[in-house]
Amino acid sequence: MQNKNTDIHLWSQIKKGDPHAYHKLYDRYADVLFSFGIQYTNDEALVQDAIHDVFVELYRYRKTIAEEVIIKSYLFRSLQNDIFKKLKSQTKIVRLDAVSEGAYKTGSTEEELIHDETIFIKHANLALALTSLSKKQRHALQLRFTEDQSYDEISATLEISLESCRTLIYRALKELRKKL
Repeated sequence: MQNKNTDIHLWSQIKKGDPHAYHKLYDRYADVLFSFGIQYTNDEALVQDAIHDVFVELYRYRKTIAEEVIIKSYLFRSLQNDIFKKLKSQTKIVRLDAVSEGAYKTGSTEEELIHDETIFIKHANLALALTSLSKKQRHALQLRFTEDQSYDEISATLEISLESCRTLIYRALKELRKKL
């Protein structure tokens, strides 16, 4: 509750034009936003640029931003949108390069863009849902699905019983299904 009240106070100070509040909000969320953004692309520079763009836009439009906002969600959504916009512009550049080199596919460009955007949206929703899980749940899911470890290996890594490991992963997946 303390963080929420602090965020609300910072938000109101930002609306008034206080640069110190703006810097405090940036310091508070920059690392979390970077971890969130890196889930969409491995391009660290792109994620850092997107974070800075989010805060520049926040400062630029501080007088017109809404009073009542869930700040963390607002920042995550803004970052997600900015990353997608940057990735989409990179995709267009790559496609133009491919056309000029004669490597263009015969499929519909519009269909490919729709498909790519759909995948981006699904990944974004998954990443947002993952942020609602506990750190331990996210770690267990990473071990299970990214590193393809068995339940025995995960329980040894997390130093929990095999049944607790299964329950942890089951509940994490159940929570993700509910969010998605």
